[in-house]
Amino acid sequence: MKELGSAKRLLPEQLTKQIHPDQLGFDPLISSPEFGQILGQPRATQALEFGIGVKEAGYNLYVAGETGTGRTQYITNYLKPIAAHANTPDDWLYVNNFDNPVEPRCISLPEKQGEKLLKEIDRLIEALLATFPAVFEHPSFLQKKNALQRLYDDAYEKAVAIIERSAGSKKIALFRENSAITFTPIIDGEVADEVAFAQMEEAERELFHQNVIKLESQLNEALLELPQWQRDLNEKLNQLNQQTINQSLKPLFDSLQQTYQGEAGVLFYLAQIKRHLPRVISECFGSSDEEASGKQVSSNRQLLEGLYRPNLLVRSGMESGLPVVCESNPSYSNLFGQINFSPEKEGAAVNFQNIVAGALHHANGGYLILDIEKVLADKMTWESLKRALREGKIATETSLSDAALGRSFSLKPEPVPLSVKVILIGSRDIYYLLAQFDRDFDELFQVFVDFSADFEASPENLQQFAYFLHSKTIESGVAELTPAAIALMAEYGCRMAEHQLKLSAQTDQIMEMVIEANHQRVQGGEEKIGVEHIIKALEARKQRNARLRDRLLEDVLSGTMRIATSGSASGQINGLSIIQVGETRFGSPLRITATVHPGTGGVVDIEREVKLGMAVHSKGVLLLSGYLCGRYAKDFPLAIAAHIAIEQSYGFIDGDSASLAELCALLSALVDVPLRQDIAVTGSVSQLGEVQAVGGVNEKIEGFFDICKARGLTGSQGVIIPATNQINLMLTREVVEAVKNGKFTIYTVKSVDEAMCLLTGQEMGADSPDGKFPRDSVNHKIISQLSRYAELTARARLT
Repeated sequence: MKELGSAKRLLPEQLTKQIHPDQLGFDPLISSPEFGQILGQPRATQALEFGIGVKEAGYNLYVAGETGTGRTQYITNYLKPIAAHANTPDDWLYVNNFDNPVEPRCISLPEKQGEKLLKEIDRLIEALLATFPAVFEHPSFLQKKNALQRLYDDAYEKAVAIIERSAGSKKIALFRENSAITFTPIIDGEVADEVAFAQMEEAERELFHQNVIKLESQLNEALLELPQWQRDLNEKLNQLNQQTINQSLKPLFDSLQQTYQGEAGVLFYLAQIKRHLPRVISECFGSSDEEASGKQVSSNRQLLEGLYRPNLLVRSGMESGLPVVCESNPSYSNLFGQINFSPEKEGAAVNFQNIVAGALHHANGGYLILDIEKVLADKMTWESLKRALREGKIATETSLSDAALGRSFSLKPEPVPLSVKVILIGSRDIYYLLAQFDRDFDELFQVFVDFSADFEASPENLQQFAYFLHSKTIESGVAELTPAAIALMAEYGCRMAEHQLKLSAQTDQIMEMVIEANHQRVQGGEEKIGVEHIIKALEARKQRNARLRDRLLEDVLSGTMRIATSGSASGQINGLSIIQVGETRFGSPLRITATVHPGTGGVVDIEREVKLGMAVHSKGVLLLSGYLCGRYAKDFPLAIAAHIAIEQSYGFIDGDSASLAELCALLSALVDVPLRQDIAVTGSVSQLGEVQAVGGVNEKIEGFFDICKARGLTGSQGVIIPATNQINLMLTREVVEAVKNGKFTIYTVKSVDEAMCLLTGQEMGADSPDGKFPRDSVNHKIISQLSRYAELTARARLT
């Protein structure tokens, strides 16, 4: 490592991390070893094991981390073997509540028994259809029914016969026509017709009428108990029907009740059906009409199914074990179920058959994975989820959307007991906000599973990474990666993590690159994905996203955007920034200028003044005043008016990574010391003059390199970065090769003085014990100039 002043010149091997296939410990012909943790996530693995192992209420999980780290897939893969070896939860059914139909009851049955009960009830319905009304047409039933009817008819005949004899003694005939009884006189042994009746003497007719009145009175007295006889008959017929129905139902229910001994919920329901059926049969199955028998049977079947067939809300799946449900759209109805409404059946009754299960029902007894952002999108959903976990039951109610559409149902199903482990997937920011402002959150989600955005590139993790990629290619259906290709993907992971000793945990993006490399392989007709395919895929992606970068480069080369890569200038320096739009991310040089004169205005950030400078950038500029006061203005007041601007910048500027460049431009303008324009600078600075690490260092270096390369590499061009950023370098092979050939240079600095020494080519000078700087040093010039400004400002105030 060579030194220029106090700045360090980095060697090519320090600019990136190379991983050799032998470091992977990978052999595609050998099965993957058992790894004790999720890829690179020991802390998250331990927290997950703890959260899944604790069965007490309230120990639900919140899984935090960056998007793309495969949290959901990791959680699912972790849970599947655990769930597969556990007992399958019960089936849940809703059944009619005959005492209060608007409040359907829920019952549970062991695995697969819910489907069995449905089949048993279907067989019962078929047996009922075959039994009724046929049983009412059986000779034995008809004989008993006719016998009861004859008792009533005989009593009636006896009463009428007495009146008929009395009428005969008075020469009056009694006639029955349907249920009506009439009287007619008898003349000369013949029943008189209308003509004969008209020829009767007045006295005879009067006598006839009087006798009829007496006879009707006697008839009324004789038939006074007729309504009671009819009631007795109806009661006896009803008793006969009930007895016949009960006798017919007994064998049908005896076997069912025997089958479900020990299942209290089912036995109670069967008993309710048995009590309810006789009334339904009496009202709807009394007789059959041969012409409409087909329609009648279909109608009766629908009636029985609607009343008695259970609604199997949750049934056991094909595979045994606990359910692992990942609900991608956790709306209220998708979580808690809903009560279906059929607009084509306007006016149709809404009953227990209309209840549909939600994700909580399907996950009951097992695990439910939810995206917290989607859950929080509807306040009702979040509050209802917390209430369900707190109370341990799932209540299916009319949602606000149904109510808004006028679908307000009176149905209130009995809540289903809930035992589920809810796993929320979300960001750390949401976790901290919920923990701070939602008093129920800490009580219900006591386990925090924190996924890191990156992980150590240790030998074990590299091996696990290799086998992970190998298994993912098999799952995705793409070709196998060669060991060298996997090693290159590991380097790509270091590039994503911006760290030579760490790999990015954003495995989704890594797999995207593998898929694109597979496309390159297909075009080349190769069997496996090799290094050359990954390089082509990286170049193709870079080219696809390079429109803005190329446009910026054109503007710089044409002179539209003024960026100097040679010579020197006072109060002017090349800073570096990151531009990111969607997937497009690249480094962009910035021309930073500063002007200084005596005054009391302090350091003015022009970006902040025009409201283009965001908070962190403005903070970085404000720190410059603190540095000037602490380093130089100890014996006199700081009396300067300085203006700092990022030229040709028309968007928002955020971050403090330009503060080192801004300070160098300010000091250069203060003492009129030229700065090299062939070196770009990035880094933040503290009030003590320490140069601090920044983000996006690779893209920033490459952005300035591209401009220098386009204009022609001279060997003097380079970039200054904080010394603490050296570990973050994962530069492209092109940049590393240029450094190796002496065409480009990467410098690291720890302090402002180191950066200024390199940029000015002059010694900054170290302060002596008495606080003085060497006379010929840049620092001495700075303190002298600031002292002069203080005197000028003081004199101006006096005048």
